[in-house]
Amino acid sequence: MMAEDTIDPALRYRLGYQRLKTREVAIGGLLIGGNHPLLIQSMLSTPINQEINALKEIKKLAESGCGLIRIALLSSSELDFLPKLRKWMVEEGLNIPLCADIHFSPRLALEACEFFEKIRINPGNYTDRPKNTRESIHPELYDQGHQELKQAVILLAKKLKKHQRALRIGVNQGSLSTRMMERYGDTPLGMVNSALEMIQLFEEEGFFSLVVSLKSSNPLIVQKAYRLLAQSYQNGPAPALHLGVTEAGQGQIGRVKSLSGIATLLLDGIGDTIRVSLTEASYKEIDFAKKLLGQLNLSAKKQVKVPGYFERPLSHQRVKNSRLETGNLILGDAGALKIATCEDRSPPFVETEYACDFKYLIKNGNILIYDQTRPLLVVSDETAIKDFSQVFALYPAILFKTRDPMLRLRQWYHELDGKTSPPVGVFYPEGLNDEDLGLDASLAGALSEGLIDFLLIHSDISPVRLENLLLLLQATRSRIITADFIACPSCGRTLFDIEKATEKIKDATAHLKGVKIGIMGCVVNGPGEMADADFGYVGSGSGRIDLYLGQERVKRGLMENEAVDALVTLIKKEGKWIEKGLRQKT
Repeated sequence: MMAEDTIDPALRYRLGYQRLKTREVAIGGLLIGGNHPLLIQSMLSTPINQEINALKEIKKLAESGCGLIRIALLSSSELDFLPKLRKWMVEEGLNIPLCADIHFSPRLALEACEFFEKIRINPGNYTDRPKNTRESIHPELYDQGHQELKQAVILLAKKLKKHQRALRIGVNQGSLSTRMMERYGDTPLGMVNSALEMIQLFEEEGFFSLVVSLKSSNPLIVQKAYRLLAQSYQNGPAPALHLGVTEAGQGQIGRVKSLSGIATLLLDGIGDTIRVSLTEASYKEIDFAKKLLGQLNLSAKKQVKVPGYFERPLSHQRVKNSRLETGNLILGDAGALKIATCEDRSPPFVETEYACDFKYLIKNGNILIYDQTRPLLVVSDETAIKDFSQVFALYPAILFKTRDPMLRLRQWYHELDGKTSPPVGVFYPEGLNDEDLGLDASLAGALSEGLIDFLLIHSDISPVRLENLLLLLQATRSRIITADFIACPSCGRTLFDIEKATEKIKDATAHLKGVKIGIMGCVVNGPGEMADADFGYVGSGSGRIDLYLGQERVKRGLMENEAVDALVTLIKKEGKWIEKGLRQKT
């Protein structure tokens, strides 16, 4: 069963929480999928041949609440370290399943089945030719590649069944196979069809203990791919789904990117396991994931079957609401998202006013914008509108006050039933603490689906909360606030201190609004995983760095201590540099 041959099929979004039905999968003594609780997992950053340090990291992850640990496996020789590590884990009482992360080597995947409860393979580099080949894929070559993949799957399925192991089919946007790239492009459709092909091949061999991931560094691509895959399983249980935004990066932007890609899907009932990929110590991934799941509180949500659906392609084009012109301000009409701050805004926000487009007024309890004499219609979760035409004649724009923007706005557009609304805004509420992840997740969904024309920010917002909101706008591609960093988390393949390098690169370049920089630990992830980056910083040997301009390598083997300066020089050479302190247009 292959995904529909269109990039943006109309996707049906639930108007209430209902978990997608998936198959139960056993990973050692662990059960995921079905009705089992969501599992949090991470990846070991310590090379497996550093056994004592690897054990310490495993223990730290287990204590943090990690349910499964993935380990990068580079060669057969590394399997020699597993028996001793397992023995130590038993002595420490660490009963946690391990997953082998395999790239490029079907033989290594076969060997790993004896030692790991779960194997992860990437269909994009499992048997295919190099992705950057110039040869066009004719139908007969496409079919030939399918047959080669099938033969490798037959061997792996037998080995997995023999040892009662689980398999993760881990598709990454940046490493789709040549066959899929030529047929579907570098798109969510290519990602989904890559997964569906592999699923079909394993199921033909009677192997069903499958977990699927569809990862990208772009949260919108992540959302689109998983929802497209879910559409392929409307009439039957899907494989268990592992969610993640790959190479999300470091610090708050890494957390916000992960929230935008993962939490919006969880709110729609999609996902059985998650990983928050951060360029930080691995246990910090668990800490944030636990906080996120705790604030979403999915276990408390009602499992409801909703009679209606809001149908809309998931793209970043906005809904085409009617046009409102007032002064130099244009709202609606599928234009760019606008941001407003209150007229009595206080001094601490001066530094971020460049991101705001207009002021709003609060007068006699009403909210107005610019010289409009008519107030906005304020809609709460309890507001019911019976006569839309009368309301639209009276009010220039609609403002929602809600803690669940994604659900409430889906309901709004569903009730409109094709009518064109005045511009729609959301009031970012007062009284928020510095972290309100449930609200941010729902707002991310509404922003990702293009349901919002403007945002009003309350005057009591804290600097930390304002920064979170601006980064959320960046993660959903609603507004570009800073440079975009595609930074992979460390693993056993990493060839330099990626956490330190990421900090240094961010310090030097974060002010370059809209510039995309990929920071990849090894050649497995780079340059493929930074496919849409403007510049790349990729580990190519121990303490050695290659620099990329797009997908072209322009510098080889730079010493780590000189590579960041060389990156800045390259950015300047390409005319993308601006000195700090000079304001760029939003």
